[in-house]
Amino acid sequence: MNWINYRSTKPLTYARENIAAFPETCILQLSAQETELFTQMALSIKANPYKTEEQEDFILGAKQIAAAFSPAARQFIDQHLQQGFGAVQVKGVPIDEDLPETPSIGGPLSPDYKKTFVSEAMLMALGALTGAEPFNFRQEGQGKAPLIDNIVPVYKLKAQKGAGGFDNNFPFHCESAWHRKRPDYLILQGIREAPDARTLVFSTQMFENSKWQDSSLDISNWFRLKAPDLYVQMEQAGIPMGTASYSFEPPLCREAGSFRLNINFNGTDCIDMDAVNWLSELEDFIEAKTVGAVIAPGNALLLNNHITCHTRTGYTPTFNGMDRWFLRGYFKKDLWSGSTSTANNGAYDAKAFSELMELGWITNDGNLTSTFAKYIYHPEETRQLTGRMAELAALAFHYTPMAGSRLV
Repeated sequence: MNWINYRSTKPLTYARENIAAFPETCILQLSAQETELFTQMALSIKANPYKTEEQEDFILGAKQIAAAFSPAARQFIDQHLQQGFGAVQVKGVPIDEDLPETPSIGGPLSPDYKKTFVSEAMLMALGALTGAEPFNFRQEGQGKAPLIDNIVPVYKLKAQKGAGGFDNNFPFHCESAWHRKRPDYLILQGIREAPDARTLVFSTQMFENSKWQDSSLDISNWFRLKAPDLYVQMEQAGIPMGTASYSFEPPLCREAGSFRLNINFNGTDCIDMDAVNWLSELEDFIEAKTVGAVIAPGNALLLNNHITCHTRTGYTPTFNGMDRWFLRGYFKKDLWSGSTSTANNGAYDAKAFSELMELGWITNDGNLTSTFAKYIYHPEETRQLTGRMAELAALAFHYTPMAGSRLV
């Protein structure tokens, strides 16, 4: 089939000059007393989130901060994320007082780059309020797979429509919508702001009283979502993707009477021009209805990754050490569940599964073993595999994350 690349056919041309403000009803303001309490609790966590062996202790400490949130604050976040707009902005979130310069490269930080990790603790605490577990994809951070991503402008990536890019408007998307372990929630927490960089959000709530609400057109086989170019390039370089290359869910679908989004306007193929035109109308609608906010220091944006899509505007960094810097965290409720394993989509057959067991990489109930762990944590080990061993490793990665690991 000759699929049509949507973005190539419909270039991104939206000016994004008149963006409505983020709704006040979805903003939670922490009190000065709460900010101080959470600061002290974060400073009391002795673990370092950028040391793999200390991450679980750090997460445990952050969950204690989450437990200290008031019942009213917890209810506010839950209501708006689950049944409401699908996005919450939290203001007054404590940040580190003694900050170094904005890193020149995003992804993980050196464990000694910062003296304290207040922002990281708050990111994990806010994630815990969703009832989901933090994780990340192995390919993020150029394959260094940090639990917490530091997002900063990178000059050589200025035209990239993703982390590190800045010299363009970025198309709307749901985070990793094609992936079998798509995040349920995404949290962005500001450390330093760029006043001209706005994060834009669209919610399925905005479909009310529009033609999309009553659309009965069957588009179930019109589209395919595809993996980002970075993930494809890394697979070609010997780092298996660990999921199918495509997902065939439509950009907009109904579930139990409500809408769910599977949006990536920069990574969707269309079956024909009718599908292209349909998707273009949807993108026009989303661009016209979006709201925006600057992720400032002490502000966190929590997003339900199923009922919202988001993006950012282009901006102009100065590269003077004070540029835009925020943290990004992914959270998933069924992180260690096999329910989204590719066992049902032909990722392996009985012979391959038997071979994986013989290698000691997997158990008969489909759990990866500690023997395979080195390939998860050390990409160079995977690159050394050749022939059938490389093929089997690529299949084994479909079973990540393994118990005790947060890498997919």
